[in-house]
Amino acid sequence: MKNFDSRTYSINDFLEWSNSGQLELNPKFQRRSVWTDTARSYLMDTIVRGKPIPKVFIRQKLNVQTRKSIREVVDGQQRLRTILSYLKDGFVISKKHHPTFGGLFFSQLNQADENIQSSILNYEVSTDLLVNMPDSEILDIFGRLNSYSVTLNEQEKIHANHFGPFKTLADRVAHSYNSFWIDNKILSDKEVLRMADVNLCADLLIAMIEGIKSKKQIKSFYASYEREFEHDPVDLESKFSSTITTIQGIFGTDLKETEFKRIHIFYTLFTVIFHLKFGLPGNDKARLNITEQDFARVESRLENINSIFTTEEPQQLNATEVRFLEDSRRATTDKAVRERRTQYLIDIILQ
Repeated sequence: MKNFDSRTYSINDFLEWSNSGQLELNPKFQRRSVWTDTARSYLMDTIVRGKPIPKVFIRQKLNVQTRKSIREVVDGQQRLRTILSYLKDGFVISKKHHPTFGGLFFSQLNQADENIQSSILNYEVSTDLLVNMPDSEILDIFGRLNSYSVTLNEQEKIHANHFGPFKTLADRVAHSYNSFWIDNKILSDKEVLRMADVNLCADLLIAMIEGIKSKKQIKSFYASYEREFEHDPVDLESKFSSTITTIQGIFGTDLKETEFKRIHIFYTLFTVIFHLKFGLPGNDKARLNITEQDFARVESRLENINSIFTTEEPQQLNATEVRFLEDSRRATTDKAVRERRTQYLIDIILQ
């Protein structure tokens, strides 16, 4: 028999309950974690943009003496504490998260948009209402919910713990090219659902900013960029887009038929094209501003590279071709191997 009710409540409902003493933000069922300013800003930016946030669980109890219903938050207390604090001018959204509303307290938002305060107060929070449920049943519910949870992979853990502009940029770029990853068979739908697209884009963005690095360093760069990110996200996104557009121009719809669709080889392809167009930090190889007139020639050079993987006479390959083939087949993401693959392709294209 169902003993909970799924509803939606507006943020204004939670504010009214808090002001009237009918909302109990009880940490009894949760860890006493304290969110960073960046995490709080990211949550409010999500709400301001009208995007969904995770569901809240509330136990409703009746106070017989006051004849008032008390709503005890058993899951989602940090989200609600953050929202209520923002409504009381407790903090501002970061300008890095929202250029328009960043730096303004809630009471000042009408300076930027006369309707935004109303939109925030009317924002609906999905809620499961647990009516008069004893502690033992609530604990059982969360035990069951956790038993169905999928163990997070490394990128999902990174995503859950960072809220800065680099995380936002990597997410946005990855999602913008969803069809590109899928159509060219660089990633599968299931891999995208597990954030492999964000992982790839973060890896590529790091190369654009820092030069070629080991994939193992992604986590440390997220942490570093969380503390300080001096780079222009708009410029990075524009250069990323230009690089992808050039790759599309060179291959058309044939990329999925080549070895370059393999994720570690695609990384090399991207870094090569990016270097030729804009220059990779730490790479002193010559550059070539690839235009549409160069597409056919570059495709021909890359087609020759692709044939190395399918040759039936490997003994005819020269030493550099053998090294490239070995580096590519190992699928390693170490810095030295990545650099060798990139240097080799640059040399071939510039011949």
